[in-house]
Amino acid sequence: MPNENIRKKDSARLAWDSKPRRAPNPKDIEFQTAEVVIPNPAHREQLPLSFRDGKLGEAEIDKQKMSRLIWGDNLLAMQALLTQGYEGKINLIYIDPPFDSKADYSHKMTINNNPTLEKGGKGGFEQGLEFTKEPSVIERLAYKDTWAGGTDSYLDMLYPRLQLMKRLLAEDGSIYVHLDWHVGHYVKIMMDEVFGRENFINEIVWQKIRVTKGQSIGFGNVHDNIFIYRKSSKAAFNQQKRDFDPKYINSHYRKEPETGRLYRTVSFVQKGQGQARYFGDKLLEPPSGMHWIWSQEKIDKAMKESRIKFTSKGTPEKVQYLDEMEGDIVDDLWADIYPVNSQALEDTNYSTQKPSALLERIIEASSNEGDLVADFFCGSGTTLAVAEKLNRRWIGCELGKVGIQVTRARLVEQQARPFLIENIGNYQREMIYLTGGRIYEMQHLILKLYGATPRDKMSGLGIRKAEDNVDELVYVGYPDRPVTAGKAEELALQAQKLDGRGYKRLIILGWDYEYNYHQALESRKSALKDKIKVEIISRDIPPDIYDYLKKAKTDEDIEALSEKVKFYERPYLKMNEPKIKDLKDGKAEITLAIKRYVLMDIPISQTSKKGQEDYTALMKIAKDNFAVLIDYWAIDWDYDGFTFKSQWQSFRGNGKKAKTVITETKETLEKKKRIIAVRVVDIFGNDAGAVMEV
Repeated sequence: MPNENIRKKDSARLAWDSKPRRAPNPKDIEFQTAEVVIPNPAHREQLPLSFRDGKLGEAEIDKQKMSRLIWGDNLLAMQALLTQGYEGKINLIYIDPPFDSKADYSHKMTINNNPTLEKGGKGGFEQGLEFTKEPSVIERLAYKDTWAGGTDSYLDMLYPRLQLMKRLLAEDGSIYVHLDWHVGHYVKIMMDEVFGRENFINEIVWQKIRVTKGQSIGFGNVHDNIFIYRKSSKAAFNQQKRDFDPKYINSHYRKEPETGRLYRTVSFVQKGQGQARYFGDKLLEPPSGMHWIWSQEKIDKAMKESRIKFTSKGTPEKVQYLDEMEGDIVDDLWADIYPVNSQALEDTNYSTQKPSALLERIIEASSNEGDLVADFFCGSGTTLAVAEKLNRRWIGCELGKVGIQVTRARLVEQQARPFLIENIGNYQREMIYLTGGRIYEMQHLILKLYGATPRDKMSGLGIRKAEDNVDELVYVGYPDRPVTAGKAEELALQAQKLDGRGYKRLIILGWDYEYNYHQALESRKSALKDKIKVEIISRDIPPDIYDYLKKAKTDEDIEALSEKVKFYERPYLKMNEPKIKDLKDGKAEITLAIKRYVLMDIPISQTSKKGQEDYTALMKIAKDNFAVLIDYWAIDWDYDGFTFKSQWQSFRGNGKKAKTVITETKETLEKKKRIIAVRVVDIFGNDAGAVMEV
């Protein structure tokens, strides 16, 4: 019989009322490729391809051999990666999840109507208009969901994600979780449970603040905590070194008179009894219980090279020259890496950006060249940019479009290898934050605010008589997921048959749209040109809609508010006709230029005086110089009708490196019939596209 008096060991667990009882399972969720980004034109032909049945004509991009930037919820992304063969394949995971309930997804931006920059000048936006890009509704919902129940909600969010990360880690893999005093102590216990206490490696203390502000009670909070866990005892680790502190050098090293070299002496013994050795012509016994660290042969060689010095008592010591030392061994206190400040060249104006030096140390310590590194809260993309620089493959995931755009710009700027930008498919089925009833009620109100009559038993659909006397079918998207091109196609086919007579116009009101929505929709319409005959107009629901919904209590309220609510039209892009110049040797020079890019309305909340002022100022700047609103535009010189390949791009850049994009470019290509696709993305995340046959 087992002894019931024997107490259990290491049974402590973190408990909270809403703690998930089961680990999330892998899900067969599709990744939709929005872009294949080719930062360096010289790498156009270097895409990794796989071939079906060995037929060269049926090649497709091998995603598992490429780095991937994924827009969407990281829980779904990780579940999808597991079903696609990534279990046990990621060598290093670093995450910097939100750990402050006051944080949000807003992003400060600066633009300037400087005409010298439109022509590709090297200046920046020195005294431009600064404004705050409000978070999208999807970002707001994610933030609200993370903190709705305080710490419990936060743990609900992180716990299943850590379980998935453990499955994705390779046997020699490690995970670094970056937190601070808000929730770090809770997460440490949670990680003991998920990864095992025996797999805890370190708690790194990183000093992130250098100028301490006084607190009325207690000491200043100047550090973050980074918890390191391994998947197994096979974890890879490369010892890191750093430069010696000048104070340490002054206190421990002295100058050798003969050579002027800085040196110090260190003990020549270690524990464990050993035999006597000759130091020149002297036979010396080691102290009791100790032994000399070198063999006789090595001692003889060191004596000839003057690598051994003797104390005043005749005790031998080993000489260490400073110029031969690789540096000081890095311990778990990191005070030598400074945070990103507003003057730093790497500053992107992204509030949670971490310094590249921090990620360099982490990636070099726990991975090797060719390994796969992942960051599922990638923010401004520091992890991915550093992994690329250090010749690692990477996977990044981010819910905010601004983070995706900032990351994309950084990778393009550093001439990264070709990488993918992807959406998470099946949002219509998978992303459910709210109950069906509440979603229906919200869609019902939005339809009324737009002036449409909701249809019975058809959630999100309504009918509206337009000013030109056309009957419109109006669809309101779900507030917790972006509208996809596939959904637009489905609605268009439905609109043509609905009510027996069909509708000639479909209005889509979306809280957000999938990355590359415009381009994907045009491709679908082109492929189904004989089937889709309905006009599709896509509009954005304004970010301040919640302020209006709170006031919409009666039909009279809705009627009064409907005059104030603006449903933003999607951007309008007009390209000049391509100019073609015949050259020798079967080549042609193609010139492409943006003629006009129009944002009918700037998506900035106008519920405050500052918002109204920013809106007016931005509209004026955009009217005079549309290029200042463009984050980047890209060209696929050989568009296949399915996957957009960014073979050329002009991008705005981040922080102090920001500049107005050029609006015209030339390219020399082989003379042949080709389809060219253009994609424009503005600073608010809207995208527009054009396809032309040359």
